[in-house]
Amino acid sequence: MAISLLKRRSAQYSANLFVTVVIVLGLFALLEALSHRYHWRLDLTKNKRYSLAPQTIKVLKGLHEPVHAYAFFQESDPEKDSTRSLLDLYRYYSDRFSWEFVDPDRFPMKARKYQVTTYNIIVLERGDRFERVFVPEEERLTNALIKLTRKGKRVIYSLQGHGEHGLDNLQKDGYSKAKKAMEDENYEVRPLILARKEAVPEDADVVLVGGPRKALDESEWKALKEYVERGGKLLILADPESAPGMDEFLKPYGFLLEDDVVVDRHSRLLGGDYLIPPIVQYEAHPITQDLRQSPYLAYLPLTRSVRPLDSPPERVKVEVLARTGPGSWAETDLERLKQGQAELDPKTDLKGPVPVAAVATIRPTEGKKEARIVVFGDSDFIANGAIDPARSANRDLFLNALNWLAEQEDLISIRPKSAPSRPILLRPAQQTLIFLLVVVAFPLAILALGMGVLWRRRWRR
Repeated sequence: MAISLLKRRSAQYSANLFVTVVIVLGLFALLEALSHRYHWRLDLTKNKRYSLAPQTIKVLKGLHEPVHAYAFFQESDPEKDSTRSLLDLYRYYSDRFSWEFVDPDRFPMKARKYQVTTYNIIVLERGDRFERVFVPEEERLTNALIKLTRKGKRVIYSLQGHGEHGLDNLQKDGYSKAKKAMEDENYEVRPLILARKEAVPEDADVVLVGGPRKALDESEWKALKEYVERGGKLLILADPESAPGMDEFLKPYGFLLEDDVVVDRHSRLLGGDYLIPPIVQYEAHPITQDLRQSPYLAYLPLTRSVRPLDSPPERVKVEVLARTGPGSWAETDLERLKQGQAELDPKTDLKGPVPVAAVATIRPTEGKKEARIVVFGDSDFIANGAIDPARSANRDLFLNALNWLAEQEDLISIRPKSAPSRPILLRPAQQTLIFLLVVVAFPLAILALGMGVLWRRRWRR
């Protein structure tokens, strides 16, 4: 009787154990299946080293057609792991993005098809178009994705002939890096010499007026005005004491440009000069919506104030885009400032936060398009010496303004930046402490705990 009862209980326990194992394995299988369809990532690094930039995510989520990437790497290439992680991130944010590794030595016909003549190249293909990426990093990959998914190029004309920053100038004050940044966003950049033309070309999507030093002729101001009247888009970078006539040209569009220079003594705390004020306040606008979350500041070297007129003209809406800090002011005594002296005069100086960028939209008349104008009080913030994306948000601010003017709002975002490696450097005392804790103390603690449990069981017996 006792033996029969024992067998029943043993069979019952075995059945329960079998059912439990089946349920647990089923749960694991269900979780594994769900993880392939529903999963999330969490990046706890300081600079989001293992996350994609907001612009990349926006571009990926905006894909309307499938894009396939071919990563041409040798089978044994050690760089495959980092490339795999990057491409997996792209696939994580869009079901329309797929990728695969291709060894060009094993598949030479495929390499020839995409004009691949070396290793470590990524080819993005959409329909019958493809773009090659010669350096497998996020910024270049996203730029290629933008070019691949855009129909045609928007044309940017940059005014020349009045001492403006040169588009091909590689020096500190040149715009060669700004030109490259515009081309990476799929713009075609052309010089514009209005002295040789009677009007702004019809194919101009945006006209950039980048810090003219000399006065424009009356015919040139007239050509720019006619361009705005027919729905044109202007990006004006107006330095202090430059381009005589700029303030009069902008008044009919609701802008007030004072003859001043912004001083910010608190900027010294950020490692800058008094005359390189950072932008610390962004107003609500599509151009600045993402910059509020940027960990980088934008700096405007030697800027003037830009603000709306108290009573803007009809059909014109003017808004402030950005302001400097509360400790800044717009100094009007420029002669004293040139001698290295500056004090806030409440009667004549504009107390901070000082507006240094503004935007105007001009309602169209019948049969015409809406005109847009963005004005900054400085042109040096996108020069080669200041546009570095690893140190400031200057590039993002400039390109966001450009994209808004060109009606490419889906490209307004914070762009990818290469995150520097930040290894942990330990002092000898810290290394010794970690060794004693991990290699000595932790194993001894586990050993002592085990011996204590064993001794306790024997003592109970």
